[in-house]
Amino acid sequence: MADTFQTFEEDLSLTSQEDCEDSARSILEKLRPEWKSSEIVFEYFSVGITNKIFSAGFGTEHVIFRVFGHNTNKVIDRENEVTAWRQLAEHGFAAPLYGKFNNGLICGFLEGKSLKIEEMRDSSFHVNIAKRIAQLHTSVPTNGKSLVFEKMHQFLKQLDTKFEKPGQQEFYDKNFPADLEAEVQKVENLIVKLKEPIAFCHNDLLVHNIVYNKEKKTIEFIDYEYAFPNYALYDIANHFCEYAGVEGTPDYSKCLTKDQKWLFINDYLRFGSEKPQCGVRIASMFKNLPLFEAAAHLFWAIWALVQAQNSTIDFDYLTYAYARYQQYEKRFEKYIATAQH
Repeated sequence: MADTFQTFEEDLSLTSQEDCEDSARSILEKLRPEWKSSEIVFEYFSVGITNKIFSAGFGTEHVIFRVFGHNTNKVIDRENEVTAWRQLAEHGFAAPLYGKFNNGLICGFLEGKSLKIEEMRDSSFHVNIAKRIAQLHTSVPTNGKSLVFEKMHQFLKQLDTKFEKPGQQEFYDKNFPADLEAEVQKVENLIVKLKEPIAFCHNDLLVHNIVYNKEKKTIEFIDYEYAFPNYALYDIANHFCEYAGVEGTPDYSKCLTKDQKWLFINDYLRFGSEKPQCGVRIASMFKNLPLFEAAAHLFWAIWALVQAQNSTIDFDYLTYAYARYQQYEKRFEKYIATAQH
């Protein structure tokens, strides 16, 4: 099967399934000329709140189409996504990337199923997730510079503090500070001082982006839209935030307990490069964890505010932004209270 990266001048419809499949077939005539167009089977995955994702299969072979949502280029650097994806595939952490079309990408199919939130909360999966994060962080080279705050500043440049709908404006004014830039700077100043290790991070390890292969009993990660060099502890903290779920309003009472987080970090270090294990290092990471959880919540709160103004997807981004911002405040206060002791 050819694995050279190709470019196709096609737009896949986000609204018409028939038009979308016609365009996909047109691409597959060039990408997989041996496939019989009439026998191609499409399967849709409606788990993303940013993109339209579906597979195209012929016999036992499958490829994945990712169609970008409208205006997602405002929050996702598509050039970086392709570069990061190809780099990760080279090191065995992503499916091969076969090509791009005007509003999306085509990639290989990873065997397995995305975890369900109940499965992710099952402690039997924690050690394998921690191991795979550690492998990612220790295998893919970086230039040693975190980009997370640069991304947040870029988001804020896309955000208009004036909303079109009066109800949205009232909600925004009531629940968010007048100067979000100051909040980002406040967190950045504290995190930079900690000098936590930087690694190549996934940065979006929510339940749908974690694939479990039952036969091999292995964990893989998918969807690298937000992958970039970052603080390793941010990647872990961001993952911890996602145990609240992504459908509807997140329930943060369902996140891991302190003991579960401690064990997860211990497993992460055990499989990573920081050996032999050191209780002092685990304690240091655990002490800094709430600040990185706060940073993750702030990142997604600002992201959701931009999406609320630009996305055409039927999702209540504004309420989601508020839920994340509330958690940002709580985790930041937790860190400050702990750091003072």
